[in-house]
This record gives sequence, structure tokens and C-alpha cells, in this order.
Amino acid sequence: MITYFNLTNMDHHKHFSHPHTLSFYKSLEGAQLTCTGCNFPCTGTPVYSCRACKFFLHDRCFNASRSLTHPSHPDHPLSLFPSPTYSSGSFICNECNKTGSGLCFCCSNCEFDLHIHCAFNTLNPNPSTPPPNQIKLKSHPNHPLKYLPKPPSASGFRSCDVCGTGCDPNGALYRCDICDYDAHVTCTTLPESVRREDHPHTLSLLYVYPYESFECDVCRGAIAKSNCMYHCSSGCNYGMHVKCVPAKVSEQAPMNEMTFQMEMFKLQSQMRLNQMAFDTMLQSSQKAACVWE
Repeated sequence: MITYFNLTNMDHHKHFSHPHTLSFYKSLEGAQLTCTGCNFPCTGTPVYSCRACKFFLHDRCFNASRSLTHPSHPDHPLSLFPSPTYSSGSFICNECNKTGSGLCFCCSNCEFDLHIHCAFNTLNPNPSTPPPNQIKLKSHPNHPLKYLPKPPSASGFRSCDVCGTGCDPNGALYRCDICDYDAHVTCTTLPESVRREDHPHTLSLLYVYPYESFECDVCRGAIAKSNCMYHCSSGCNYGMHVKCVPAKVSEQAPMNEMTFQMEMFKLQSQMRLNQMAFDTMLQSSQKAACVWE
């Protein structure tokens, strides 16, 4: 049997977000553990744990203040909630615009929310808990991904293979050199399920694309087969890009190639008619000028 922890402290602790007592341990390198508070891996770091519930908290998340004044929302103090206060069961962080489902700092008056790690990183740009050097993702099970503070030099434009959006050329990422697979740091901790106010069912994160093609029900654009997506867990044919979870539904679908060509033909025809009308008007004005002369 694999031992996942090195025991460092036998004392038992209480945290407002969990009903059971927690023990303080140091997790072993290689143990696949995720902090329930921030959803980041907690491999090789001290953790507060309830092993029966598979509940883990980083030391920093465990000791987070229950209330704070944050520079991004100075008008009201933010309170730390154990889970999102919305009926959807998730929230959109006002700092990074990503979905969250764990501990969150919230102003209920303004519906202002922050991931616990985004609140820390803004107040302290050099967080005390660095990202793990290596992780495994369900979307890329064959090889581990290594943490890179910056993308490989001279690598050109890179996109995240989880959400499909571009990677910051000066930002950190996780990468598999063997498969040329990249992931935003924030995309390695996506919630397994989210809710949207405009859909009655829970949306589950799909790591493996099960469709030949699928149109996002939010932006109406195609979802790349190589990317993850959120899909209705109740069997509805409803899904979306990872990036579109916090977005509003588009009222107009994107044009396919045939529609685009037809619209271009209509536009060119209208331009020719406008030019003919202008030429006719110009000729008429020239004839009138000759009569007056």
C-alpha cells in the first residue's frame, strides 16, 4: 500500500469549511493531491487533511483570513466563503475571469468574487507556495507536464491545449515536450463541473472529445477536437468551450463558408448597384450643367 503522507504533527485542527477535524501532514512528492480550497496541486507541501473525505488544504489556504480589504474592491471588505454563494455552484473570478468552485472571497452586495489564490497573488506577487514542478492531467494522461516560468525560447505563438486560447509569451505554463502539449497554469485546476444560469443541468468537464464536430452553444463557434469542453451531464446536446463558461450567449451564429460567400456576393451586387446609381446621377448633373451653359 502506498503511503501518501509523512506525518509531521499529530494535533487535530478545525476549519470552518469542513465538518471533521483535520490533521497536519507533509504530502509526499508524487502524491496526486489537490487542495480543496484553491484547486491547485499540493504535492510535496504541508497540508491539512481529512483523509476519509479526501479533503486537503494548503497551509496558506487553511490560515487564510475570514475577511480582508482588497485593492481590487476597496469599497467593501471581502468575506471568505467555503463554497460559491450562487445557485450555479460556481463563480467567475473578477481578477482572472476564470470559473471557480472552491474557497472564494466574496462581496455579496456587489457580486464581486475572487479565487483565494488570485486574492493572495494580488496582495503578494511572490506567493509562498510555488506551483509544483510536474503534474499529471486527465486530458493528457500519457506523460507528465513540466512547469515552465516562460514558454520555450523562440517557440513562436503557442495556444493552451485545454481551453484553446493563446498562451502569454511571457507567462508561465505547463508543457509536455514529447507531445508539444501546453496548458495554462489556471487550466490545470478547472472544476470538474459547473453550472450556468441559462441551463438547468450541471455541465461536466470532458477531457476527451467524443464528437466529430460540435458547435459551442454560447459563442456558436466550432470546438476544436483537441481541446477540452464542458457538456451537459444530463444528456442534453448542450456544450461549450472552456473559455465560454463565463460568457454571454451570442445572438448570431458564425457564418459557414457557403453563407460567407453568399453574403459577399450580396455585398458586391449592392456595391455595383450603388455605383450605377452614382454614375447615373453624375451623368444627369453633367447634362444639366451643359443646358445651363
